[in-house]
Amino acid sequence: MPVKIILSAVALIVLLTQPNDRVLAEESRCQSTTHQGVGALGRIEPRSRVIKVSHNAGLQSARVEQLLVNESDHVNAGDTLAILSDHSKKKAEVEAAIARVKVLEAQRAAEQILHAYNKKEHLRHQSLQPDAAVSASQAEAKKMAYEQSGANLNRLTAEIQQAQAEIKVAQAELDNTLLRAPIHGTILSIHSRASERIGDNGLLEIADLTQLEVVAEVYETDLHRVKVGQVGCISGAGFKHTYLAEVRELGHLVRKNDINDTDPLSDRDNRIIEVRLTLEGSAVDDLQHQIFRQVKVRILP
Repeated sequence: MPVKIILSAVALIVLLTQPNDRVLAEESRCQSTTHQGVGALGRIEPRSRVIKVSHNAGLQSARVEQLLVNESDHVNAGDTLAILSDHSKKKAEVEAAIARVKVLEAQRAAEQILHAYNKKEHLRHQSLQPDAAVSASQAEAKKMAYEQSGANLNRLTAEIQQAQAEIKVAQAELDNTLLRAPIHGTILSIHSRASERIGDNGLLEIADLTQLEVVAEVYETDLHRVKVGQVGCISGAGFKHTYLAEVRELGHLVRKNDINDTDPLSDRDNRIIEVRLTLEGSAVDDLQHQIFRQVKVRILP
């Protein structure tokens, strides 16, 4: 193997396994006390947010028949999480609606045959009437039979369309008895289990833990010092080390703070704006079991 190829391979391995200069510099700034920046309290959240999965099947259908997942399970978007109690009833309603359409279609097929015959008879009697081969009453009776079978065909066609619409409604109600995962993610907590009714907390909570963020509550007076792309230092009691994060989004609403400092003298009625910072990839494994944990944030200037 040529020497140049060997040296290139070694250089690539070093690049992938060693922290780059920018990361080292930012970590050094986090440790420094000369760069105070903007301080705030924050909480760890998945970028997907924590999603509460509930039902849309009415009060009579809010009981869990089967729960198909456990906490910490990984699921894909669209996977069935639970089956509600009236699933079998709604399934039977769909099957009954489908059967009704088949019956109506059979009736329409028979009526089409009769309609074709009545049309033929009507035209035949109509052609014979000028020659007095048939009476006017006979010709009129054939005409009425023809028109009646046409009306029956129109009625059956309308009934079939209505029955097909009822199938869609029944299918939608059936689908509502299956609670599905809205995203690829991890089951964080389960609030209702088999035979229990789904309450205000929903069935369960799910989140995508592959990307974590910190939601910092920045004082409104400090917001002008924060810009998208700035580096943040995330620390907390028991952390292995300080984690790096990058400001991704500045909130729009000013409101009272949710996270209070443990300092009894701290202001518990501050006006804040939420700033979302994306945590570095190495933080995911360390912090994915600490969702909503309080952390300290320092956004470097």
